[in-house]
Amino acid sequence: MLQPRKEIESIPDYIPGKSIGEIKEKYNLKHVIKLASNENPLGASPKAIAAYKKCAANLHLYPRGSAPELVKKLAAKWNVKEENLITGNGSDEILDLAARAYLNKGDFATGASSTFSVYSAVTEFAGAKYKALPLESFYYPLEFVKSAKIIFICNPNNPTGTYHSSKKIFNFLKKVPKNILVILDMAYWEFTGKPEPPLNRWIKLFPNLLCTRTFSKLHGLAALRIGYGIASEQIISALKKIKPPFNTNYPAQMAAAAALEDSVFVGKTLKMNEAGREFLTQNLRKLNFEVLPSGANFVCVKIGKRAPELVARMESKGIVVRHLKSFAMPEWVRITVGTPGQNKTLLKVILS
Repeated sequence: MLQPRKEIESIPDYIPGKSIGEIKEKYNLKHVIKLASNENPLGASPKAIAAYKKCAANLHLYPRGSAPELVKKLAAKWNVKEENLITGNGSDEILDLAARAYLNKGDFATGASSTFSVYSAVTEFAGAKYKALPLESFYYPLEFVKSAKIIFICNPNNPTGTYHSSKKIFNFLKKVPKNILVILDMAYWEFTGKPEPPLNRWIKLFPNLLCTRTFSKLHGLAALRIGYGIASEQIISALKKIKPPFNTNYPAQMAAAAALEDSVFVGKTLKMNEAGREFLTQNLRKLNFEVLPSGANFVCVKIGKRAPELVARMESKGIVVRHLKSFAMPEWVRITVGTPGQNKTLLKVILS
């Protein structure tokens, strides 16, 4: 019998948020509100959609693997060299490339116990071990072990939404030995409302830092799977050596490049998210639920032992949220901030 690599056997299947189609079929529903996967409830950037449509006539052509148009705009945005950037099939691919480039069999990486599962998955697939550290009052643990090869930091953390200030991250980076790769996943940072950290300066001061970003959340391009990494030229060069030649498709590259220019859509998304997050937080707390302070486009809510029951009941009524059992938080749920109407509907279903 043909056997895959033994590392695969220990990796649990990734459990995504349930899709709209899945819930419609299960409960015979015509309308479903999905608040489980932290997607942008406003859809995609209109400029990105227009750019995507323009690509239709060139679908028979291979994309340029270096994504030059997108990388040029990203370099200008961050005031870095193009050699400091790499694009990926979602930021997930950047995480996988880093693990395969820097982890050897027998090495280990560290990160939180309740966080994005891809960190542990890419670590174990590389033949290394993932050492899970407990959250500290629901905040991501900023610790390092001298023998670790990689430290994963999710800031803001998924699924808690809690985050550390740029100053605290900077002070932590100063303590980490330069032979340890620090992967700073900032997929949700824009939603904090805080200024962007000076990544152009950070990657010079910390040549062992790799920051990952995504177009899936703020820009609404989750279906296109497009993200990127910012790091020293040395790190980026290593990742490019093992990157598939055509890892990001042309429509995704063009849509992402256009999305960077859509400040109106970005502003509308951030304004709606801030108001909706506050609305959900305050109203859920009035119902005596514990809601963690969030700097993301979701809220993390403690339901208690009846969490599975509540999630199932909500699904039967057309509202999909994320039960956090797979994040080792079985009494909690994660709720994506929706439109004002979706948020109100969610509360009505909870109260029903």
